[in-house]
Amino acid sequence: MLRILGIAFFVLATLALAYGAWVYPRAALSPSGDLRLLHRPDGARIALYTSGDGPRIVLLASLGRSVSDFNDLVPVLNDAGYRTLAVESRGIEESTMGPAGQESLYTLANDIEAALSADGASSGEQVFLMGHAFGNRVARAYAHLYPERAKGVGLIASGGAQKLTDMPDVLSALQGSFKWWNLPPLRRADIRYAFFADSQPIPDSWLRGWYVSASKWQARAVANTPEQEWREAGGRAPILVLQGMEDRIAPASLTSAKLKAAYPDRVLVCPIKQAGHALLPEAPDLIARHVVAFLNAQVEDTGKTADSRKDSPACD
Repeated sequence: MLRILGIAFFVLATLALAYGAWVYPRAALSPSGDLRLLHRPDGARIALYTSGDGPRIVLLASLGRSVSDFNDLVPVLNDAGYRTLAVESRGIEESTMGPAGQESLYTLANDIEAALSADGASSGEQVFLMGHAFGNRVARAYAHLYPERAKGVGLIASGGAQKLTDMPDVLSALQGSFKWWNLPPLRRADIRYAFFADSQPIPDSWLRGWYVSASKWQARAVANTPEQEWREAGGRAPILVLQGMEDRIAPASLTSAKLKAAYPDRVLVCPIKQAGHALLPEAPDLIARHVVAFLNAQVEDTGKTADSRKDSPACD
């Protein structure tokens, strides 16, 4: 009897270990670009991935996600004549969080400034910022701290104004996306509901690469940074918003529509059909076209006033 129980225990332990190895969080993809590691004064290490030549555009990823989510967009931007700087947020992949007490969007904004300096950007050089979901907050926080630097700000899923506590089903699915220990069918359902339109497939890279500790650090950073400060992105730069029309986390009525109403002369909203909060893997070609058109318009509009930029290329 003891022998049978021992065998059963061994089998169950083996199955548990195999299941854990199968679902344990792994990196989504390797980010595109040449890696450089920056050491910050507080002891944190920041991973910077650079590629291409031309005006600089900083890429910032979603909550608990890697900048590898921009891999499809990077070569398109490079081919269009832009240099991409994908700045990995603290606690993700090669980037470390540093000591406790530094949780602020402004900490991440200063990491961006350090990355720009390390890449050779002059103190007076203007740059573009492109933030996806949580990254949109970081992009706007940077533009708030360095308004003279920000030539244009792109927001892919412009969350910030909505309260997820008012959307319990969405909040539960978002939280479930990070629970790598859940049964795969349940977790896939959470990722779909929180991030993807019903008609869109979920790529394998979005079933991996969820960084729980980093997401908690980022949540504290948002809580520690007054929204009224970073919301308007410095008050100068034109803003492109790519809005998934099936975005459950950041629906248009609660996010991009409010931004457009608040800053009508600065904000251009491009609706993306059959897309949710993930956006980047759902409509890569359309997103690339909108982003390049927006960047080109700002480069051509150098020296013009903010009011003259409201005639940026219309969205499809």
